[in-house]
Amino acid sequence: MKSTHRLSALALALLLLLPSMTSCSKKGLSIDQDQALEQLAISAAKAEAAKAEAKKQAAAAREEAAAKAAEEAKPKIKEPVEAVPLENADAYSAPAKTAEVYDPAAEHRALTVFGAAASDGEYIAVYGECATGASISIQNENGIFTVQSFGGNFAARVKNPAKTASLTVTQTYNGTQIGEPLTWSGNVLKPNYGNDWGVWLGGDNQGFFHKMIPDFTKTNLLDEATLTSIRDRYANRVKTLKTTMGDGCEVIALLIPSAMTVYPELVPAEVAVPGEGQSRFDQMVNVLTEAGVTVIDVRETFAEHKNDSLPLYYRYDSHWADYGSYLAYVELFDYISDRYPDAAPRTFAEFDWNWGEYTGGDMLYYFDIDHGGLVYEPTYIRKMNFQTIPAVKALLRYNDPTSVAYRSYSDEIVSGKTYTTNRPELPDLYIFRNSYGAGIYDLILERGDKVTFNPTFSYTYNIAQIKKTEPDYVIYIMSEWDFGNIIDN
Repeated sequence: MKSTHRLSALALALLLLLPSMTSCSKKGLSIDQDQALEQLAISAAKAEAAKAEAKKQAAAAREEAAAKAAEEAKPKIKEPVEAVPLENADAYSAPAKTAEVYDPAAEHRALTVFGAAASDGEYIAVYGECATGASISIQNENGIFTVQSFGGNFAARVKNPAKTASLTVTQTYNGTQIGEPLTWSGNVLKPNYGNDWGVWLGGDNQGFFHKMIPDFTKTNLLDEATLTSIRDRYANRVKTLKTTMGDGCEVIALLIPSAMTVYPELVPAEVAVPGEGQSRFDQMVNVLTEAGVTVIDVRETFAEHKNDSLPLYYRYDSHWADYGSYLAYVELFDYISDRYPDAAPRTFAEFDWNWGEYTGGDMLYYFDIDHGGLVYEPTYIRKMNFQTIPAVKALLRYNDPTSVAYRSYSDEIVSGKTYTTNRPELPDLYIFRNSYGAGIYDLILERGDKVTFNPTFSYTYNIAQIKKTEPDYVIYIMSEWDFGNIIDN
């Protein structure tokens, strides 16, 4: 009984406590629901933020992809590269000059005077043949005038103000007379080709144009208006070619000094005295560089090699000789090969250098002195001793063993032409040139893929025509005495 009563009391107590417990449970449930709702709101906000961030990142990725695609679609502009010096530079030049040697057993030339023509002031130019290695003395009433043999030829500057000349010519070798003296008398020719093509004779058999003198004396400097015009014109060309020509096109100016600039010691004081300060050549280098043109100035190279065994210039012609054009080619393609390694210049030993007498001396022509109806230039002619492309082999200079490059004007070297050689590892080139372009024509053609030569002396800038060839480089080849073509075009 006592046990039953105790159970009933416990049940009664539980019943009394039940309302209070139920109230607490409802309150706890309310708290849990509020927390859950709060958590749901937080989660929803985070989801929205993540979604917005994802959209933002996706938009940024699309913009980045679009910008990348647009950049890839743009032409890849080739910026000018820094020139890297040639390794083993001695492989790209001739040895030093040595004196000619007289060999009586091999000598076949008789001492001869071709003629005499007015040179400068009271002086005349006397041309002739002699023994190889001989020293030539020419005597008249005004004194004795000497010159050294140049390959068995001589050109001496002699004072002779009269319209006729009476000369006694003697040749010696190491102080010993060779044969008998020659007496020559004749009229002094009076050529009249104006200032542009008038010629005069300097020392060491070297002829010069009268129009070279203002550059030598530095009396033809350009004024600021002319410099500004050149700068603006070429800066516009550089910009246009760089930004609209496929993967970008660079403009190069290959500037060649006159023989007077390289050999001032051969200029008699009676003719001209070197000027002081800046020259027109310096002005051209500076203004073209300021315009963004890559300038290759070969004055320093020519000064370094002026006494090599091969001549830089023809003696009886106004142009550079094959060795001079070769050295300029080395400078040009040394630069281009920094971007196009396969266009590296050929070494000196990759050519045969053949000494002989060749037709083509324009200065003898302008002196009105002929030799049997032909004008001869003793010099070295360059021939490739490696397998080259058919287009080079077809050039006249490789098919006429009697001619210097100047006489190659009778083929496409004059009219201009586009060559496609199917060698994509080499650059495409567009060439503006004066007559100096003839001497380097074959070398440029051999080092290019698609090569376009504008006609000689044609400097008309036609962007539509240039675009058709899509060149990697537009190259101007210009000699100092013909800078007017850069200035005016």
